[in-house]
Amino acid sequence: MKTNKSYVGKQRKRTEGGYGKIVLIILGVAVILIFLYFGIRIAAIRNSPDFDLNKISVYYFVYPVNTSNIENLLETKAKNKLLIVSGEKKAIYMIDVPVTLFINSKKLDATKGSPRDFLTYFVDLLSLKPDYSYVVYQKEEFFQKANVKDINNLVQVYSKHGLRLSDYLSLSKQVTALRPESAITEAALAKLYYALGRFSIETMELPLITSMPIKITVDGNVYYRTYLDEEKLPELAKNFQNK
Repeated sequence: MKTNKSYVGKQRKRTEGGYGKIVLIILGVAVILIFLYFGIRIAAIRNSPDFDLNKISVYYFVYPVNTSNIENLLETKAKNKLLIVSGEKKAIYMIDVPVTLFINSKKLDATKGSPRDFLTYFVDLLSLKPDYSYVVYQKEEFFQKANVKDINNLVQVYSKHGLRLSDYLSLSKQVTALRPESAITEAALAKLYYALGRFSIETMELPLITSMPIKITVDGNVYYRTYLDEEKLPELAKNFQNK
């Protein structure tokens, strides 16, 4: 008498093996797509004109100043910060700019008007002709996205490790946090991080007539001014002016 053999167990094993191969293929394709996306994203940023290391980029990190917070900023000794990135010299020149800086020859007050206009006039006084310039507001949300406390901590942290692969994933969120006040791009921010980790960093002292802001009252209006010593400015400009 013939015995009927059962193949149910073998079929089940073959089916499970087939599912396992399909899952592995799907995971493999997903990994490839992730790496492809990541590679395209990195290439787009690195090939952007804003990332060009042969160009001079200027970053002006500013505090939004108004009549309601000016005294608080003075108490905390808050500073604006100018970062000049020169790929040719492989250097970053860092200058603390008082929030109350006043340029007498231009009658230009850092607490009034547009930070963009102030930056334009200020770099001109430094005999600089940057290819790109960015105004970056020192916003708490931005620093949180960058995992730093403030601009000084940002410089300190990125000078140690520079631009990391993981930074490419957070650049978009950081730029969004800076909108709408700043028009900085992901590539421009990436260039700054890259340069902080690769270039020398030189701290420059801005020549001032008064080390502390002078309080001036005119027709009931209160002004705080820290006067720039413009006669000594050319000496500072020699360090990083365009060749």
